[in-house]
Amino acid sequence: MRSVLLTAGAVMAAAAMYYLYQRQLGAISFFILSIVFFFMAYAQLKKRKRTGSGKVDYESEKRQENDR
Repeated sequence: MRSVLLTAGAVMAAAAMYYLYQRQLGAISFFILSIVFFFMAYAQLKKRKRTGSGKVDYESEKRQENDR
């Protein structure tokens, strides 16, 4: 059921973006997509911090900088 809703939402979003591009308002579509991608990245970052793997990534990056 969830995949059907996700697919329907993607089709609706694509139709809305196509309409905006036809009206020469494509910048609005990019703005909306940037907000969506920002929240997706924020959710992944929050999930990574919750599991504790973010600290490990930071420490390994710090070691790489010191090795240079």
